[in-house]
Formats: sequence, C-alpha cells, structure tokens
Amino acid sequence: MTHTTKRIDRATHALTAYEHDAFPGKPSLLQHDAFYAEALLAALLCDLEHYASHHGIDFSGVLSTGRAINASEVAEDAPYKIGDQARLTRQHDRCGTVIGWQTTSPDSETSFLVAVPGIPYVYAEPAAHLAPAPDFPATQTILGTIHHADQAEQLYITITARLADTPDSTRHTLESDRRRLLAALSSWSGITETRLHNELAPRPRANRHQPSSTSTSTSAAAAKFPTAINHLPAPPPHRNRD
Repeated sequence: MTHTTKRIDRATHALTAYEHDAFPGKPSLLQHDAFYAEALLAALLCDLEHYASHHGIDFSGVLSTGRAINASEVAEDAPYKIGDQARLTRQHDRCGTVIGWQTTSPDSETSFLVAVPGIPYVYAEPAAHLAPAPDFPATQTILGTIHHADQAEQLYITITARLADTPDSTRHTLESDRRRLLAALSSWSGITETRLHNELAPRPRANRHQPSSTSTSTSAAAAKFPTAINHLPAPPPHRNRD
C-alpha cells in the first residue's frame, strides 16, 4: 500500500465516521454519489472551522499548511521529479528536462512539463508517454564538464552571445566548446543541429510557452554549472592610441 493510498484510507474513515454521526441509521451514500460526497466534505470542513474558532486556532493557516504539505507529498510520489531527464515516446522520442507538472481538474491525469532543447514551447505529457532519457553525454568545456541538457543549452546561448567581444586567444576555445555543446544537444535531444543553432541564436527570447488555465508547479530544473557562467573570460580593456 502506497503512502497516498494510506492517506486516502484515513480520510475515508474520518469522513465515514462523520457521516454516521450526522445521519445516524441511514445508508451511506459516500461511495455512490459524488455530489453528496462533496457536500459532506464541505459540511465537515464547516464544522472543523467552528471547532478551530472555538479553540482559537487559525483555520485559514491550517488549510494553507495542509495544502502545502499535500503539494509536497504529491511531488514526492510523482514518477518524475523536476530536473529529471525524460524521453517523449510519442514525440519522435525527443528528450528533454522535466520542469514541472499540471492538472486541469481534480480528476484528470497529471501531465509533466518537459522542455526540449531548441523547442520554444513546453510539452505536456502524462507519465504513460514518458520514459527515462539516456544520460546527457558529458561535455568538456572551458567552465568544466556539463552533465545536463539545460546546462548545455544555456551555456551555448551564453558563449554565442559573448563570442563577438572575446579576444582571439580565447575565441578558438569557446568556438570548440560551442561545437561540442551543439553536437551533444543534438545527439541527445533528437533535434537537428541546424534547428538548434537557429533557435538558440542570441536574440530576445520569451519564456517557453506553458499551457494556461491549469494548476502548475515549476521551478529551476538543473544543478549549477561546474563553474559560474559569468566567469567566462572577459576581453582586455581597450587602450587609446596616440
């Protein structure tokens, strides 16, 4: 029995006991009528708020804490965690990074939000259409070894933006890093190098589109770079010539 099943069983016992006390001697409708179950739960919450007020307990605070605990438990029980690398089995086996999840209603299946390198929108896929992705190929760069796709994508963008202002002595190394990152991103994600190069060109980039009117939970997906990205070699200061 999973932790979630145990929690649901405890809640069912509590609601059944409340029903028996509220409607003694009458047959239970809790498992047969969803509207009845919803009304019964609302009545229980109402009574609990009366109880909290009588005993000087902050009921709103209790509800907020309970919802936060529930969100944490749901995240712990999810088959994919934020930062996991996943393969999208019905999207040409493309690979990306899980950045969150969404549900459109309490009864709907959870979909996981997956950001694929070079794709300007986020895929929303249920667990049944995801599989563990292969490890991202470790890629040596001037900043250290990159182990995650989202690290590689961000570093590629940063290097590309800095090349024009980088001295010749460093530019060759950065160009080599950029080529290795592009090849690793393409082989891992399933996105062609040409498309990646075009999509990751330095320009104002809006955040990846995420489906609206849903309940979502997102956060930063990857570990930090081996070396801070702002430690890229800077060009020497210009000197005025006489």
